[in-house]
Amino acid sequence: MAPDDPTADQPAHAGRRAYRDPHGSPPLPDGDRVRPSAPSTPPPPATTRHQLIAALILVIVVVAIALRVLR
Repeated sequence: MAPDDPTADQPAHAGRRAYRDPHGSPPLPDGDRVRPSAPSTPPPPATTRHQLIAALILVIVVVAIALRVLR
């Protein structure tokens, strides 16, 4: 006996279609992709001041954790 629903043999997503968003931007052709105008340069190395500040923050965090554990 055949099922009453004619779409029973089709997957659940068969009725769905991909509709483009009317408010979205159209896709760019392959040749028009956005590329940086110049290669990015690596950031400058950390200065001594930056390293001292990072070390101070690390010491503060370690002391805070140690005090919390000993408490």
